[in-house]
Parts: sequence; C-alpha cells; structure tokens
Amino acid sequence: VEAEKRAKGKKGKKKKNKGGGAGGAGPSEETEAPKAAAAKPAPLDKEGLLRLLAELHEDRIRFGITPETSVEGLAEALGEAAGEASEEEGDEETAEAAEEEADEAGEAREVAAEARRKAEAEAAVTAAAAAEEEEAAAVEEEEALAAAEAVAEAAVAAAKAKRAARTAAARARAEAAMAAAEAAAELS
Repeated sequence: VEAEKRAKGKKGKKKKNKGGGAGGAGPSEETEAPKAAAAKPAPLDKEGLLRLLAELHEDRIRFGITPETSVEGLAEALGEAAGEASEEEGDEETAEAAEEEADEAGEAREVAAEARRKAEAEAAVTAAAAAEEEEAAAVEEEEALAAAEAVAEAAVAAAKAKRAARTAAARARAEAAMAAAEAAAELS
C-alpha cells in the first residue's frame, strides 16, 4: 500500500488556460455560471428541513450514533491519520501534532461524556420535578373534589333543613288554625 502511494507521488497542478494572447477572446465565463448554479443545492423549506432532521435522527438511532461514539470515531480517524502521516512523511512534528489531536479528541470524548451525564442528570431532575408537580396537582384535585363533595353535602343538609323548617311552619299554622277553629266553635 505504501509503495503504491509513493509510486503515485504528488501530481503537479495543471495550469489553467486563461486565454488572452493575440486576438484570443479567452474562455467563456458564461458556461461556469450555470455549472455553479447547478452545483449549489436549492434551499430547503421548513418542512424539508424538518423531514431531513427526522431522517438524520432516525439514522443516528438506527446506527447507534451518540456523542461519545461520534467523538470516538473522530479520535480513531485522527489516530489513523497520525499513523499514516508518520509513516508517509516520517516527520516527528506531524506525528506529535497528530498525537496531540488524538489527545484532544480523547479530552473531547471525556467532555462529551460529562456533558451527556449532566444532560441525563438535568433530565432526571426535570422528570422528578414534573412528577412532583403532577403529584401536587393530583393532591389539589383530590382536595378540590373533597371540597366539592363537602359543598354538595352542605347543600343537601341545607335543603333538608329548609324542608324541615317549612314542614314545622306548616304544622304550626295548621295547629294554630285548628286551635282558632276550636276556640270559635266553643264561642258559638
């Protein structure tokens, strides 16, 4: 593999013909503009972006990509690049720089893991707070229900008391009317 890479060597850049010269009009720039426009992707609308985001999220879940695995993959790629760079060029500075990048990638992996732990802790705190709020709401709902039942019982008791008072008043009137009728009968 190394021999093939050495055999290929570095290719020199080809000089671009810029035209000019005696009477030459030069290359047409008109053909470059449509190519550049065709190469530029059309901007996505909001739905397109959301659909793309959903697809990427599904891919991350399907392939098990997490922040840690992303950083690990980056560290691995940097390590491989460092190995290849040191093999191809034999340059100690390049190897040291690659090692430093690998160390930085390791540190980035640790930072990502710490960030994930913090995010999980925050999510747990948020979930606990939500559970407490839900429990408090349930207690308030039970208290409101108990208060409503007490109000209903008080209304029933008030209705019974009102009915009893009416009945007692009607009895008292009836007794008074009977007493008045008896008194009138005795007088006549």
